[in-house]
Amino acid sequence: MRTQAARPSIRATVLRRLTEEPPEIIDEKWLNGMEAYARAELGRTKPLSRSYLLDVLSHTDVPISRSLGGLPVDLRHRVKFRSPREAAQSLTDLQREYEASQEAGDRIRCEDCRRAVRQAKGRLRMLLRRRNQPDEKHAERLEILQWFLVWLESPSLFSHWLKARLGRPSGADAWKKFEI
Repeated sequence: MRTQAARPSIRATVLRRLTEEPPEIIDEKWLNGMEAYARAELGRTKPLSRSYLLDVLSHTDVPISRSLGGLPVDLRHRVKFRSPREAAQSLTDLQREYEASQEAGDRIRCEDCRRAVRQAKGRLRMLLRRRNQPDEKHAERLEILQWFLVWLESPSLFSHWLKARLGRPSGADAWKKFEI
């Protein structure tokens, strides 16, 4: 019985190319070349999803051009939302970094922090479109989405707003509503 060899995935093809010929930075020209290379390697005639390619690349340490929506490596996937505790922690950590960047006059870093939250908000909105999630998880994600919106509106007030939102008194008491 003959078995057909499995074709490599898009992800595997992109990662292999990155190790063979790592670019200094992923820019428009490199991304177009990568897409053409992957299509040829995989025998595909249809274009590959740019957003998927960028997502694969965002999990590497290679810098991605700001013009492609790239973030500095230390900010990629830093905003978490698997649980309210994780979301609150990552947003308050990013709030501190945003405030430090403001004090240092680093406008680019401030904008990068905001873009990190916007990208996480986009990923969360995509998850909210799923119809097969439990109602409780959906409600939790809607609440976290509200947190992202508030953070983007006023990063410096986020931690104060969140304490008021969840009714948490000052101190080390656990937030009961969302087990934070």
